[in-house]
Amino acid sequence: MEGGSATVITRQMMKSQSREFDLESIHSLSLRSQNISGLGCLGECVGLERLDLSFNDVTKLFSLAGLTNLVYLNLAANRISSLDGLQSLDNLQKLNLAGNLIGSLDTLRCLSCLEKLRDLRLQDTTSGLSNPICMNVTYKSDVTTMLPILVILDGERLKGRGSDLFKLYEQLDEELKESNETPRGAEDLGGAGSWVPSDFWDKRNTSPQKAVLLDAEQQLRELLKNCEDLSKSAAGKIQEWEENR
Repeated sequence: MEGGSATVITRQMMKSQSREFDLESIHSLSLRSQNISGLGCLGECVGLERLDLSFNDVTKLFSLAGLTNLVYLNLAANRISSLDGLQSLDNLQKLNLAGNLIGSLDTLRCLSCLEKLRDLRLQDTTSGLSNPICMNVTYKSDVTTMLPILVILDGERLKGRGSDLFKLYEQLDEELKESNETPRGAEDLGGAGSWVPSDFWDKRNTSPQKAVLLDAEQQLRELLKNCEDLSKSAAGKIQEWEENR
């Protein structure tokens, strides 16, 4: 990462960023783009439920092992090649690893014991973030086979009604490839939109119950919007296909 000398997380840094007096009171912490290379005493924030360490210089994750209350973890755009330390995060539901150095399926194997993990991101095309593993054309099927509990991978729903629309769209797109036209709405499928709601790291939004409700509402809104867009696009493609037969 560009910037001055590397930074190690300190108690004062965490208190300042969270505006909390006690480390035990910190439930949500954003340390994005702080030139952090060492996690320092981060493990003392045992009450943490949401943590953003994106766009730093982190390589080791051992200090996260004690944060068993973590539900959301953003590690995008670091230099992580090993996930050792994450296997103990029993409550983790949402994990962003886009833009790191993960090169093999074996590196992800430690996530298979996380029974609550539902949303995993290894690639974010809208931000140009990826991992070496994503160069393998079968990586999505390999990851979903190893982690069958996943509902969302790289922003695309793998299960539920939304996934059926994605599959329908892909089938229609395949049939229309011979026309060399870019399907309308394809740009919507390239990225996944915002990884979390815009007020996710707002200090006023620290209640665990409120966080769950806000996240559920955000996912519902995104799903409904995707369903609406894909339905319109699919209808248009069907009409075009019938007219050109």
